Amino acid sequence: MNDAQGTATPVAGPSAAGAPEAPPRGATTRGGATAFLRRHWAITALLLVGAAIRALVVYAYRPAFWYPDSTAYIRASEHLSPTTSHGANLIGYPVFLRVLGLTNSVAVVTVVQHLLALALVVVAYVFLRRRGLPGWLAALGLAPTVLDGRQITLEHYVLAETLFTVLLMSGLLLVLWRERPGWVTCGVGGLLVAGAALTRSVGVGICGVVFLYLVVRRVGWKQVVAFTAAAATMILGYLTWTQQTTGKFAFTHMQGHYLYARTAQVADCDKLRLTDQQRELCPREPVGQRHERADWYLWSDPNIQRFGPDQDDFVGSFAKEVLRQQPVDFGVSVANDLAKYLLPGHPYGPELTCLGGWWVLPADLRDLPGEQQGCKPRLNVGDRYVGEAAPGELAPESRTRAFLAAYSRHAQVPPGVLGLSVLLTLASVVWRVRRPGFRDGLDALLFAAVGVALLVLAVATSMLEPRYGIPSITVLSVGGALAIHRLRATLSTSSRKNPATATDPAEDGGPRGETASEKA
Repeated sequence: MNDAQGTATPVAGPSAAGAPEAPPRGATTRGGATAFLRRHWAITALLLVGAAIRALVVYAYRPAFWYPDSTAYIRASEHLSPTTSHGANLIGYPVFLRVLGLTNSVAVVTVVQHLLALALVVVAYVFLRRRGLPGWLAALGLAPTVLDGRQITLEHYVLAETLFTVLLMSGLLLVLWRERPGWVTCGVGGLLVAGAALTRSVGVGICGVVFLYLVVRRVGWKQVVAFTAAAATMILGYLTWTQQTTGKFAFTHMQGHYLYARTAQVADCDKLRLTDQQRELCPREPVGQRHERADWYLWSDPNIQRFGPDQDDFVGSFAKEVLRQQPVDFGVSVANDLAKYLLPGHPYGPELTCLGGWWVLPADLRDLPGEQQGCKPRLNVGDRYVGEAAPGELAPESRTRAFLAAYSRHAQVPPGVLGLSVLLTLASVVWRVRRPGFRDGLDALLFAAVGVALLVLAVATSMLEPRYGIPSITVLSVGGALAIHRLRATLSTSSRKNPATATDPAEDGGPRGETASEKA
């Protein structure tokens, strides 16, 4: 009768059938978050610590650190042209500053750079997990980028290295994301790597390294052409613009001056066959007593002061004669400088030690009695796009700065660790080539080749500078993590001997198989 009146008879639900009730939505969310943190606890902790340290740096060193190059970058951002790019600074970073210049705040620039560095870490972590690395190893490979004191200090400067690293690593990760990248992916990767090259000229050589990798990997001719065309279009386009503006098909109108400064350290004019005019450029100091910093011969040497940018070709002719007649001496000099980046037991001399002080957070920005003068970071005067150094007396010591100074002095990746990363990469390529995971070894080799190439190109074409080695920390560390993963895979056979105990990598937050749509 109740049915006739429209009242439904209760139907036995899941509980009545003995099935478990669905958990509350809040419990599901909490459970998902707990599972996520369990799988990714290492990188989560790392990012929290890295973000906290960067927040302290932003607070303690307002608004940003200043370096002489900062002034050139800011001025170049006001008039985007090769004639105002101030030599080797190129156009990439001035464009970046021009975009952020809408805020007219250098503090915004440094905050964005800190955030870009952390975002790069997240993307690189996802990449490493997709490649099967356990969470702890992926986090270990990214710890130098998150925690290294010099890395954090450099992010707080109005300088190009952070943007350069983000562009370069983004291009590499994109090309390596899948086993066989598509031609569109390679094209975008070429644009990113070329963007890095237009931010720092050493990136031009990296385009060649990536090109060789794509050829060796046999990813396909379309992919190789797409990468090459994209990178060449950007770089040749900029060079053409430079030629139309300055009359020189070169990245800088002072290319000869920079090469002169580097070769002046080894030039033995008593043995060199030079013209009388070229001999006017011979350094006055004996070969064994030359300045440790090559840039001294660029900005302070009385010989070079007589030759302006309009005589750059002549200055470069001296450098070319040194390279032609003293190739071994120059090669040994480059190798000695490279060893300071990669090997322990090769300390800097007084001049480079002072320069290295610019990349360590200071407790007190003032030059105190008993300290070597001019060896500390300086703050930008005010928050606006001025590009001038603030007086040191405006930044006395504080407890926060004292803590950060102690941290940045001790939290530094030793050179030997980077050298070990290169050795591990080489081992991962030659060890048990026929075993699975050889692609990981090749990809690790790409990171190692890029990291070492950055160092070699920097010391060969410019100078040994602690700042120029910092981008390689990120590149070599990621490559080292991939190499360790490959070596572990070749040494471990437990999963093959006992397939029943093998676990699905996706259950541990590792990579999962791509779906048909993803492959497409």
